[in-house]
Amino acid sequence: MELVTTTPGYEMLLRWVHLLAGITWIGLLYYFNLVQGEYFKEADGGAKSDAIQKLVPRALWWFRWGAMVTLLTGLGILGLRGAGNSLDIYVGAFLGILMFTNVWLIIWPNQKTVIASATQVANGGQALPEAAGALAAAGLASRTNTLFSVPMLYFMGASTHFPHGFNFLAFLIAAVIILALEYNGAYPALKNVGFLSKLPAAGKMGPYTSVNGVIYCGLGLTVILFLIVDFIK
Repeated sequence: MELVTTTPGYEMLLRWVHLLAGITWIGLLYYFNLVQGEYFKEADGGAKSDAIQKLVPRALWWFRWGAMVTLLTGLGILGLRGAGNSLDIYVGAFLGILMFTNVWLIIWPNQKTVIASATQVANGGQALPEAAGALAAAGLASRTNTLFSVPMLYFMGASTHFPHGFNFLAFLIAAVIILALEYNGAYPALKNVGFLSKLPAAGKMGPYTSVNGVIYCGLGLTVILFLIVDFIK
């Protein structure tokens, strides 16, 4: 018991829960993007409607709360470790925080609209006029999270097995690239929010449209970010 109550003991417990929650979150992210989305392209209307009403809400519950627990335990681990963390963990954590934000502020709110619309149609009503836009916004944010997940998982692992010392310039350059991609992914949901309505239009699905496209983009982003943290010292 004494071992568990030490800082390393608490950190190990947090890491265990962090891993369990992270597998749940990212596993469902991949399910949505690699499996469910492709199925919905081929499913007939009745099957798709039934899945949206009964399957999707259950999966989204585990998805969003998996993201919440992953974030909280991750912040707890950073807090216990204190200063001196590698640059890799900060890049990975930055990606993870943006992904969490996309889940709770974009994907989940817009998916609620899609589910409500499908339920209304199934009960004999009309589709909600905002449902199509909500689906597009949630879809692009989800694809962006899939893109981010590839380098995020690399940098989380590299923080222990192939760490880089912290360098502010390297982090700044990496953050600018990541934020540019996040701006594109979040734009459809935020384009009417305050000052964002005055910024240049974005929100392009581009190569994210296909499963292969988003995977290749994720691998490419990982290489770019790795080169930044490895060569800028």
